[in-house]
Amino acid sequence: MDLTLRKILHNFSALTDLAAETSSTHNFEEVTRASLYTLLGALAIPRGAIARYTVRPRQLKITAAKGLAGAVGQRIALDRDEVERMAKRSHPISIQAENDGFAPFVERNGDLLARLRAHISVPMIARGELMGLIFLSEKVTRDPYTEEDTQIISAISKNIAIAFYNHRLLVSLKRKADENRRLYGEMRKIYRDTVRAFGAAIDLKDAYTSGHSDRVARYAEALAREMGVTGQDLEHIGVAAYLHDIGKITVDRAIINNPRPLTDKEFGELNKHATTGFEILSHIPQPWGEIAYMTKCHHERVDGTGYPQGLRGDEIPLGSKIVTLADSFDAMMTDRPYRSRLSLEQTLSDLRVQTGKQFDTAVVAAFCRLLLKEIGGTTRDRVFIPLIGLKFDRVAITAMLNSMITEFDGSSPRYHSAAL
Repeated sequence: MDLTLRKILHNFSALTDLAAETSSTHNFEEVTRASLYTLLGALAIPRGAIARYTVRPRQLKITAAKGLAGAVGQRIALDRDEVERMAKRSHPISIQAENDGFAPFVERNGDLLARLRAHISVPMIARGELMGLIFLSEKVTRDPYTEEDTQIISAISKNIAIAFYNHRLLVSLKRKADENRRLYGEMRKIYRDTVRAFGAAIDLKDAYTSGHSDRVARYAEALAREMGVTGQDLEHIGVAAYLHDIGKITVDRAIINNPRPLTDKEFGELNKHATTGFEILSHIPQPWGEIAYMTKCHHERVDGTGYPQGLRGDEIPLGSKIVTLADSFDAMMTDRPYRSRLSLEQTLSDLRVQTGKQFDTAVVAAFCRLLLKEIGGTTRDRVFIPLIGLKFDRVAITAMLNSMITEFDGSSPRYHSAAL
């Protein structure tokens, strides 16, 4: 008797460990099968099966079996009353002599129960809900199930039921999380498309800047990533770049498209767009407050001579510094009413001269690193090259970029063109 008790306690301990594993979605069916084998071994039962209950459709599906070829995958339909009675059942159902409400269930599934060689069926209940049934054959000894056997089976079935409940909860949570991620992704796409539409609408006021906002956003995001910006901060910089010129919607189109040098008054009107854009965006709740301020500062200069506030150095948000460079690069490399586009060499020369004045040194260094990666083919991303084209002296430009990196960020590694 002591040996038998020790064996039962050992097997019950092993099943407890297995039940803990079933809380994970990893190899759940394998662990369920091992749990069944432990149960059968504890009481010398040669054959058995575990069936999980699903609400839709209302049925049992056998997920683990021993000594019953072809049993796994079999389904057993249940009606609502049977489910409710099983959920309230505190002791096993005798398949051979059941008359207290389960006779229709036994009769309806007689052939399958016969193939399962089911002698008793044990409902698995967790938190008042039916999780499934355990089907057990006669014991090897053909002895009847004792009250002690029944207590052991009930305890172990509750353990498996809790594991089933936890597994179902985890699967449900994962499904909801996946759905939430999908919905969030759709919302972000709609949000992104809306922002892009605003940017495109702004560009329509200027006959020379079609696609400007979209390009500036791509440049700004690439620069921010190169500088280690991630997550929501990266997204905010991208949005600020798309909307940096939103204040121009209030500026007279004639001023924006004027091919002649602007008068002081016209310059004053045009320069109001930074403040106007801030006023438009600042009325939208967070995170737009941060985005609005970035757009307001995209004409500030690190030497303090910019507008509208005359900020200098670190008083200017990093996102604004990035948008400033992206905006200026696109302006220099595209045709404008007052001049034709500059060459890449001229653009880099201007950037070099204005670094530390208009542009932040770290942002310029990041730009040079990115452009070298594109020229050298060490990145698959093509952010700047589509605008620049391929008609430039690769050797001279590569040397110039490396020199600028050394000048503005001496700690950064040097990049070389693959053609050199």
